Amino acid sequence: MRAIFVHTADNHLGYEQYGMKERFNDFARAFLAVIDAAIERHADFFVVAGDLFNKRAIDAMTLMQAKTAFERLKNAGIPAIAIEGNHDRSYYRDGISWLQFLCWDGLVQLLNPTVRDGVPDIVPLDPKSLRGAYVDLKDGKIRVYGLPWYGASTARVMQSFARELETIRDEETRAGVEYRVLLMHTGIEGIVPQMHGLPTYEEFQPLRGLVDYVGLGHVHKQYERDSWLYNPGSTETWGAEESAWERGYYVVTVNTDDLAVDQPRHTTEHVINPRRPFLRFTFRVDGVPDPTALYARFERECRQWARDNPETTTRAAEPVIDIALSGIMSFDSAAWERPRLEETVKTFFQPLTVRIHDGTRDSDYDPFEGDEADGRDRSTWHQLEIHIFQELIARDARYLPNAPQWANVLADLKQMALSGEDPAAIARKLREARALLVS
Repeated sequence: MRAIFVHTADNHLGYEQYGMKERFNDFARAFLAVIDAAIERHADFFVVAGDLFNKRAIDAMTLMQAKTAFERLKNAGIPAIAIEGNHDRSYYRDGISWLQFLCWDGLVQLLNPTVRDGVPDIVPLDPKSLRGAYVDLKDGKIRVYGLPWYGASTARVMQSFARELETIRDEETRAGVEYRVLLMHTGIEGIVPQMHGLPTYEEFQPLRGLVDYVGLGHVHKQYERDSWLYNPGSTETWGAEESAWERGYYVVTVNTDDLAVDQPRHTTEHVINPRRPFLRFTFRVDGVPDPTALYARFERECRQWARDNPETTTRAAEPVIDIALSGIMSFDSAAWERPRLEETVKTFFQPLTVRIHDGTRDSDYDPFEGDEADGRDRSTWHQLEIHIFQELIARDARYLPNAPQWANVLADLKQMALSGEDPAAIARKLREARALLVS
């Protein structure tokens, strides 16, 4: 049996990044490019591993974008299977998500098993109740399972799911299932240091031998493990920190014919989909004596950045430029003009937008001054900060059980703010921490 499928995740339709309508459209264009690629490759099915939408309460235009995309797949005879990510889930008072609406509309098969006492009920998708753990494709030879976002309970649900799969393995074989896909909206601990509370790779191991392809979402950075577990990354640049990461989608070719038992029964191609260029630079101000020298150095740096990234000055799509100023300012920080720096960037890049973050500090301030004299170093200072955060958090009984984890989260949020990260990225980090740490 041979088949081709496309695996995407973290499309974040509806994200009006920086309040710009053009960025809103960029996220739709990026997703539609993946849809069109699946049609061009005559894919047998198409999977979305969560966070199709950027937020729960989408507007009419975002819904139209999603419907247009999935209607293209339906018209091409390509089934679409999805799970909900943390951004897709409905508000509790509503009870219905927009992905469920798309399922009711016949455009998506949404996998959402009933979980009792941490154990998923492994039954096929019921189109009436919109509940079920799997769908069968290719005359029952391919089975696609799905586990949506479970936050802090992910590892426990995953292990219970593995035990349940073990009990039905013989039944699957008798039914003629030859290849199994598992979609999950979660990541692996340590891929992105700022993301805490995710399962370790070892916690995925009970699933080895039970599923052939684990398709993940949630972490916007591409990675894979042991020709078995795959995360494609986001299709557009959700935050400035992602600009240097490789991201896109997977085209998976399944072949269950005449292969050795220990060989992967698929080959994968990671494809970087078309998206708007997004460049992030750091400009250090150390040693610059006055504003005139600052402007001159900044112009030289911009010229060099443009030379190093010629594709951004020749493409039709205007890039997003994100610049962080860092270092010690030798003169009054009120003396330099942000608009002048922005105009310099526009001269060299003709960008869609320029974002300049001031992370500099005055020359008379150094939080580590005197560290050598009293035997402290920067790592000790960081540990002291964590300790203070933990003591403050522990004063509230609601957060006491997870005070150490919350302390690390606060330290990360502080560093993101000092580094000039997009406020939306900081807010997302906080929401993810709450989902993981607040029961």
